[in-house]
Amino acid sequence: MKRLWLLAACAAALSGCAAPQSAVRANAVPGFGAGVRTYAFMDGSDRQGERGGQPDGFAPAVERRLAELGFTAAPQPVARYRIALTHETRPASVGIEYGGCADEAPCGAPALPPGFEWPGAKPYVHSLTLRFFDRTDGREAYKVSAAKRDRDPDPGHAIDALVASALARLPFGETGTATGDRTGPTDWKITLSKPGADAAPRVTGIAALAH
Repeated sequence: MKRLWLLAACAAALSGCAAPQSAVRANAVPGFGAGVRTYAFMDGSDRQGERGGQPDGFAPAVERRLAELGFTAAPQPVARYRIALTHETRPASVGIEYGGCADEAPCGAPALPPGFEWPGAKPYVHSLTLRFFDRTDGREAYKVSAAKRDRDPDPGHAIDALVASALARLPFGETGTATGDRTGPTDWKITLSKPGADAAPRVTGIAALAH
């Protein structure tokens, strides 16, 4: 996860980006998504981070995107996949040099003096993780995490970008290296459109990152 945070920090490119970017890491068991494509959220996953007794919006956004990808919600006892959904928002340091980023990573964040803060705003990193467990054997069949850096402390404003990034492909990992019975992990740079007043961000570019 640490690498994902760093990729997200690079993706922000605080000196200015032509378009918002995010970082994705995915790991899949070969054959994930083949056959029956039904799912249910694991107990509590669809209410994680709820506000005022209502879900915080991540689960509904994931449901909408899964429907577009041909997945159907089903009762938990019969659903092929059980999904654990978690998300997090935390302050991020801007005084870090991202020298460890690969050449193809979305880098460009400037190295800043210790203790320096951008006037009027602190940077935050938002992340979303989806873990798909196969009901037949209980194993984790797919895991994907998306991270995005910005200056907005409200995770609600990052929902659409994170969901669009994490589920830009399902599964990611076509170019991953087989390890045992798994593929990956693989890292990706996602380029997003700038959100409009009444339009959610959409994916405009997907690039695999070298390890």
